Amino acid sequence: MDRNQFFMRHFFLILLFFSVEATLAQTVTGVVREKGTGLPLPFANVFVNNTTYGAASDENGEFKLTGDFPSEIEVVASFVGYVTGVQVVSFQGKNEVRVEFELAFNESSLSEVELKSKRDKSWERDFRRFEEVFLALPDDPYRSQIEIHNPWVVDFEKVKVEKGPNYLKASAQEPLKISNRALGYEIVFYLQDFRMLRNASRFYGQVFYREMDPIDSLTGARWESGREGVYRSSVRNLNMSTLLNTMDSLELAVYYVLPDKEDRKRTNDFTVEINKSLKPVAVDSILKRPLGNGNYRIFLPGRMEVHHLDKPWRNDYYINVSHAISWIQAPEGYYDVDRKGIPVNPTQLLLSGYLGRQRLARILPLDFVPDKKFEISETVAEVVSSPAARLNRLREKVWLTSNKEYFYPGETVWLGGKMLYQEPSLGDTLSRVVYVDLVDKDSEIIQSATFSVEQGKINGGLELSQDLLPGDYVLRAYTHWNRNFSEGDQFVLPFPVLKPGFRPEVETKEQESYFGEILVDPEFSITDSLTYRVMDLNLEFRDQFDNPIDGDFVLSLTDVDAVVDMDQGIRLEQAMNWLDRGLAETFRSELTFPIEYGISLSGKFIPDNKRRPPVNPITIVRGDLEDYGRVLTDSTGIFWASGLYYADTAQIAIAALDEKMNPYGSVELFFRDSPVLPNDLPKYSYKIEPIPVEDHSLDLSGDFILLEEFVKEEEKTRETMADRNYGYGEPTQEIGPEDLEKLTFIDIWGKLRFRGGQFGNYNFGEKTGMPLLIINGQSLPYLTEREFEEILIQYEPSQLESIKVYSDNIDKSIFGMAGYAGVIMIETKKGFRTGPESDRKFNSSGFQLFPVSGFTEFPEFPKNPPADRYLRKKPTLYWEPNAKTTEGLYKSTIKIPYGVRAIRLKVEGVSVDGEVFYQVMEMEL
Repeated sequence: MDRNQFFMRHFFLILLFFSVEATLAQTVTGVVREKGTGLPLPFANVFVNNTTYGAASDENGEFKLTGDFPSEIEVVASFVGYVTGVQVVSFQGKNEVRVEFELAFNESSLSEVELKSKRDKSWERDFRRFEEVFLALPDDPYRSQIEIHNPWVVDFEKVKVEKGPNYLKASAQEPLKISNRALGYEIVFYLQDFRMLRNASRFYGQVFYREMDPIDSLTGARWESGREGVYRSSVRNLNMSTLLNTMDSLELAVYYVLPDKEDRKRTNDFTVEINKSLKPVAVDSILKRPLGNGNYRIFLPGRMEVHHLDKPWRNDYYINVSHAISWIQAPEGYYDVDRKGIPVNPTQLLLSGYLGRQRLARILPLDFVPDKKFEISETVAEVVSSPAARLNRLREKVWLTSNKEYFYPGETVWLGGKMLYQEPSLGDTLSRVVYVDLVDKDSEIIQSATFSVEQGKINGGLELSQDLLPGDYVLRAYTHWNRNFSEGDQFVLPFPVLKPGFRPEVETKEQESYFGEILVDPEFSITDSLTYRVMDLNLEFRDQFDNPIDGDFVLSLTDVDAVVDMDQGIRLEQAMNWLDRGLAETFRSELTFPIEYGISLSGKFIPDNKRRPPVNPITIVRGDLEDYGRVLTDSTGIFWASGLYYADTAQIAIAALDEKMNPYGSVELFFRDSPVLPNDLPKYSYKIEPIPVEDHSLDLSGDFILLEEFVKEEEKTRETMADRNYGYGEPTQEIGPEDLEKLTFIDIWGKLRFRGGQFGNYNFGEKTGMPLLIINGQSLPYLTEREFEEILIQYEPSQLESIKVYSDNIDKSIFGMAGYAGVIMIETKKGFRTGPESDRKFNSSGFQLFPVSGFTEFPEFPKNPPADRYLRKKPTLYWEPNAKTTEGLYKSTIKIPYGVRAIRLKVEGVSVDGEVFYQVMEMEL
């Protein structure tokens, strides 16, 4: 740095400090009158926008506000029943300014009763979305601590425009009264504009803050800590750090995002991207200039990436970063701020990432003064979130629907559904197993099933016994993790089983055949074959603005004449009301029921002598090495293993093995019990009547299964891990031939974040053993750390074709328990694949053998009947629990029996935007 640069930078700092320290308090005086009459309005509310500075006018309508204001402010005057007035006040070197307000009477004012009468289901859906944009995102811990007390004043309008995107507009006849219990503020917000599109939103208005009185010193300390934490994570703090060249290297790090290069693909490894796509920026190198009016201009050369180093955050952008990241860009190349770091014109900045998540719950008044000496607790989230609020984020619940609402003995029930999460971002880390029980009116479990959860979706089925007695049953669904919480987290669905020859009485009533803002438009054509009719079905999904939209949904087609629509099932929209029901503040749980990532085992190891160590390794093998793993007991001998994937029942071998692989001691296996049922089991309200037709048909699964489909299923069951070399999907990381030619193993393990037998923070804190090693398709079990190293030392990196690593969010259905600690798959240049049959066979001598039930096998809905067989009539004509649109369109070919007059089509699901939809349509063929 030359002498002139040094002088200019320090002169700028002197000027900035002078302007901050030497500013005198300013005063705004004025009067509030009624427009037209000129009469004073006493007790009108007057405040400086976005601050805690406020006052009430006296009996003459006069007011006075004094404070440390910036050079330009907005002064707001309001009075009940009148239109709010706003005036921009500029001091321009003066310390006192006078303004006059004339408030007009609000002709369109409605009463509270009239406003509340407009609230319907559509309003409730819009209001939920409004809260997410206006108050806080659903996964923000502050969301449960900020509340609008007068929601009925908000009204919504869907605006369609000829040019430009359509949007949802919100308005408020009265100011919104809000409590922010996370930061300790009562807020009055005068909403002037709110517009929400599918992928963007904006709102503005005038806001007044009043500090709440804490009920005790602990609450006060929590608010103080919360405010300081929000400030340190704000764009205002970033601006002040830039102006003063005081950025704390432990809080923030700034990088310039370099333009993309055509010959290079960006990676998700932060250490690799440094100096390739990211250039570190020294804070004193960012250009800033005083504008002479008390404001300053900060120049940004392009898109900047800001790392909030002291803010732990779930990160999907980089594999080796665990803090929050923001991106900031000034389209004009600069933006202006006042002497407190507050942007003068927020539209000059584009914020995304963590800073782009900020909503009203995390906005401080502009007159908030941070305490530079304040030490924030280790994690602000821990301070502002109660134990119950933290537990609430971990909750999940099952939602199920079936192909119809009532059944007969001997029928097949097809089930579909999804998992609901209080914290959607944690869904990947929660349960992969769902239990379903058929329960009678006496709360006795008649039949049970176990189904897997794949990407949050559930697909299953039950074959009812021919001997099942007619009556009112329920389907109860839950996860092992659910048992840490209340009975209300179990899903319970009424399940009528009727006597053959009878059906629910058909009632003529108005049914809601459409729900949500998404409209499904069906089109179909019918062609005839010798044995059945063929329907080509197209479903077009459009949002409220007539734009195509994608979503996941459950699709069913039933015969209108064979199935009565009871319209009493638990819809997804109803089930999602659970998301609004948090835990009581007094709720506590030790979380003694672990999350299941597959079929799980728990038991106790009993040593054969007292010299055995308190913690012992337990080896678990399924069948003839189809799957295997090793876990450690705790000091009392208890062990837990999860991640097995198989159907029906398997033989599980369990033993503790010493260093010479000799079994010792014995194992007692614990078998899973069922949680307590809710006290009141629900039931449908219905009457029955005889079926008026003679050809009463049932939903039976076995009629349309082809021989070739059995063959395919058999092939699936014989598939080994070696067979699946071609089906692993994309690895978490991969080292290719180019790097293998020039890197050492030390460099490779560092690049793969593989240290001490673990990948980064994957399985942090767990004793999981070494990762599964696969070389040229051959799986190598039982490897200790020493054995693992001895195998790898036989190779030079240059002899390898590739190293693929699977560490994050491993698909347990592919790797099973063996991959619980991660997978390293190596392919040598001279390697060969051994084929599906491995030479290794398992010697179970010394192991204890247990039969353990796996996932329930169920018949998939028969969608492809043989062309040479007559297709007889059945109540359910089509079932697809995992339907998905592409560019707003779903297509399917459906085989319809002759004699079906009309079909009932039901769709129920969620759009990519999280909008729930439900639609029932009856179509004549």
